[in-house]
Amino acid sequence: MTSPLARIESHPQEAKRLIGIDYEQFLALVSLAEKRHLEKRAEIESKKTRIIAPGGGRKPEISSKEGIYLCLIYLRQKPIFEILGLLFDVSKTKANDALIIG
Repeated sequence: MTSPLARIESHPQEAKRLIGIDYEQFLALVSLAEKRHLEKRAEIESKKTRIIAPGGGRKPEISSKEGIYLCLIYLRQKPIFEILGLLFDVSKTKANDALIIG
């Protein structure tokens, strides 16, 4: 099955219908979110006492771009998390976590 994100990347004119914003707006949103995430992470790192080396731990199953897309799909379409998990090839719990944390 084709990734939903790959669908709008190959057909950007469909973004408005699927997620409610233009593809250019989506890319701007992703850029702002990633910038804010890096700022927040740097702030947390400056206050943290490290036990595990940087880069350790579990890697995220979906990228920040996919997480934002997942959130927009949820807000626009309101599918159950089981369906979101199937679309993004993650568990329904991971889909829920992406929405809450993302």
